[in-house]
Amino acid sequence: MQIKKILHNQLKPFLCTFTVASVSFTATLEFAIRPVMAAGFTVDSISLGSLVDESDSTVNGVTYLNQSLPITGLTANSNNWLPGMFAAPVITIRRGGYPATDDFANFNDRQVVWGERLPGDPESTVRIPQPSTAQASLSQNSILQGADNVFVNAGYINGIQSDIERVDFVINTGVETSQKRAIAIFDRGPNAAHDPFKIAPILSIDSSGNPTSYGSLISIAAGWGQTNLRPGGAADNNVNSTVLTNSSGDFSNVLSVSQQVGGLLIPLSDLSITGLIYGYSLFAPDVNDGGDSANLLDWTNAVIFPQDTPNAVGGIDLVASNVGVWETVPEPTSVVSTLLLGIVAAWKLKKKG
Repeated sequence: MQIKKILHNQLKPFLCTFTVASVSFTATLEFAIRPVMAAGFTVDSISLGSLVDESDSTVNGVTYLNQSLPITGLTANSNNWLPGMFAAPVITIRRGGYPATDDFANFNDRQVVWGERLPGDPESTVRIPQPSTAQASLSQNSILQGADNVFVNAGYINGIQSDIERVDFVINTGVETSQKRAIAIFDRGPNAAHDPFKIAPILSIDSSGNPTSYGSLISIAAGWGQTNLRPGGAADNNVNSTVLTNSSGDFSNVLSVSQQVGGLLIPLSDLSITGLIYGYSLFAPDVNDGGDSANLLDWTNAVIFPQDTPNAVGGIDLVASNVGVWETVPEPTSVVSTLLLGIVAAWKLKKKG
């Protein structure tokens, strides 16, 4: 005998076999998750793992405490989410390739990262390990670090810009889209004004893991992620951090920042209705594919990827949160209620027999 309980519009079937009073039957349990907004929903809280703390080191006047602190879980839209059973994406930064005669060519290899500071520490002491590249920093899972001014390529201050036009997050094995699977974007910035960006799903890749086709380009407006996920020790509850660049060889500190961290969870089904995607790419909000997603492939095309993106537009400061795909945890109340339904139904069936 099969028993089905419809709880909500979004359901996940789960088969269980019960034996009650010598009556054995199979029940199809349906777990529900709440509907989501078209552009994702705010991350309300995060769980952090154990702090990794290695020996301190000092290079070029910057002291690195060599610490990392992974994000291990989050809540959003009243659901709990955990990293799924998928490999973390391979992150690749795509730079604009400006001509040598252009002043911005000086920033083709500029690395700009940020690191959190402990309350009371000077600007030159950061918690993170010594960085090598912005790409390597983003490829980690640590809320203590990230990349700064990711899409800025004009109007630089203290060299805090590069010519990054696209950031790829490639899942080589592909993953089925689902409303119960999602990706999370975290930004260090003002609590009510996290920076805008655009995102598109990767629909195919070549043998080297390079995107070969995209789905539709989606705009995320400024102001997302208004829950402060990283309260600090300052009076305004901000976390102190330092921006570092390699403009003089080894990284040096160029700016002190006091801001918060916000997050946005985007279900894979919001990115694409196709059955399989190979990750996603992030873009500056001024990128315009003209309605043809094939134009997103050539990040050196200045018509599609403007090469004068200012800080006010492309200043997102991504957090290194490379855990891959998140999956929702079924609500305990839904599980218990459905199990009770099956037990009651079995008892009634036995009485009739």
